Amino acid sequence: MNDRALKVLEQYDLEIISMRRGRGSYICETPQGLRILCDYAGSENKALFQNCVMEKLREGGYRKVDMLLPNREGQLISRDWEENKYVVKEWYAGRECDTSNENEILAAVSNLARLHKLMRFGEESEFRKSFTAQPAQEELRAQNAELRKIRSFVRKKQAKHDFERLFLNCFSRYYEQAAEAEEKINQMAGMNGGNVVPGGICHGDYNHHHILMCGYDIATTNFECCRFDYQVNDLYRFMRKILEKHDWNQRLGMRMLENYSQVRPIPAQERKLLYVRMLYPEKFRKLANHYYGSNKAWISNRFLEKLENLNRQEEKKNNFVKMLEK
Repeated sequence: MNDRALKVLEQYDLEIISMRRGRGSYICETPQGLRILCDYAGSENKALFQNCVMEKLREGGYRKVDMLLPNREGQLISRDWEENKYVVKEWYAGRECDTSNENEILAAVSNLARLHKLMRFGEESEFRKSFTAQPAQEELRAQNAELRKIRSFVRKKQAKHDFERLFLNCFSRYYEQAAEAEEKINQMAGMNGGNVVPGGICHGDYNHHHILMCGYDIATTNFECCRFDYQVNDLYRFMRKILEKHDWNQRLGMRMLENYSQVRPIPAQERKLLYVRMLYPEKFRKLANHYYGSNKAWISNRFLEKLENLNRQEEKKNNFVKMLEK
């Protein structure tokens, strides 16, 4: 964010005592507390939905969320002279969740369960049509088609990099998992009248960057990706990223599940969905996608290192997934 963005602050009734740079933002101290100025990629309707979700949380007693503040014209999104979009949000003094600290990981999981209990709208919500996640079976079908396309591309290359040779060597193993996950999600959809229906609202991007440890309290930020979806998808994404960092530690994984379930018991259908999501080789798919979108005339050795590390963790990951199947 450049300094010209600061002109946007003139559109707000803010008395700024001091200011400092954040990650792609400016954090301002005001008599009412911290405020943050940052870019915004969403629409006016998405901004309204975000604030509705956060108002729902506050009504339930969860106060520390980054509500979007209206400017003098009552708009949640402000624009500079080049029509770039910005928002000003409430902010909190704290540090990001430490992913090496088990106590903080478990606190973050319990925090997510508490959010999920409060983030539920009725079927009649005006936002449901606009902000509902893609059905899981359609998502996996598209991702598997993408994997096959990338494999075909690599096969046709004459001179292959070490990464590409290893990719082809292990492709079948990962694709079997992907195909099995697609088959199971289709079965779930079939039992549910042809679709896996979202049962609540997800944060959509719940990770350690968006969890602020504020002394004995926790603030949850960045609701830009919130949507109607199965809430266990939030838990899946957080667990997968944490367990990758912890070499798929089974004890930690089960403790995370237990801590979440103590606050919000996981319905049977969502438990099955968690298993299918964990079964899917998401890390392999992301690596393949990143490779396919990169400059393939010069392939970084980082691709090879990541794939080798993924292969090293594969057995431990599969052992954890089997525990979820029971």
